[in-house]
Amino acid sequence: MSRQMEYYLNEINKKARVLTDMSTSAFIESMQAFKGLDQELAAEVRKKSREIEERARSIEENVFETIARRQPVAKDLRELATYLQVSHHLYRVGRYAYKIAHIVRLCEGMEHFKELISLPHLADLAKRTIDIAMKGILDKDLSGIDELEKLEAESDKETSEMFEEIAEFLRKRKDIETMAMYYVIVGRYCERAADHAFSIAERAVFMVKGERTQLGLAYKGKSSHAPH
Repeated sequence: MSRQMEYYLNEINKKARVLTDMSTSAFIESMQAFKGLDQELAAEVRKKSREIEERARSIEENVFETIARRQPVAKDLRELATYLQVSHHLYRVGRYAYKIAHIVRLCEGMEHFKELISLPHLADLAKRTIDIAMKGILDKDLSGIDELEKLEAESDKETSEMFEEIAEFLRKRKDIETMAMYYVIVGRYCERAADHAFSIAERAVFMVKGERTQLGLAYKGKSSHAPH
């Protein structure tokens, strides 16, 4: 790799680190806002999501410019393409944060009908999966990739139990349908954020090893590496 190409890749890497921190922190803050129905924090998250979009676009522009002007070789091109895709995944996580913050706005004047335990836990699991996946991209460290399968299994279990709990509440009360719907929607956003982490992790493996892999299947019994 030429020193000039290394410089541009390092600059994009730095921007991706900032974008990662902004996206994951916005997502966690959106959950904090929902848990406390905190309108001020929700407004801050909505503002941050717009900054996330701008930073994602900046990375895309840097990638296209580097490809057009620096004529990267195959390995460098693979890394640049990875940053291009990853910036979109992180932007989507920022959008989920925005949507959760918007739900907080819709909840103005409402109250939770149960203590929120599962949803903050699901948000934390999503952040952990993103952190592991992005470590593969930013540091070329794939040591935590296998942990993603366990985190997904934990997330699936938590989600299932939460939906069962909500259904039980709905059988007893008819005045909580709207808030129950919001719980389900927010839970789905957590699942989708984790799904983006798996896509990032697959790109990390491809970027570092040049190998195609499909993650998130072992605990569904669809992988040859599934536990017996």
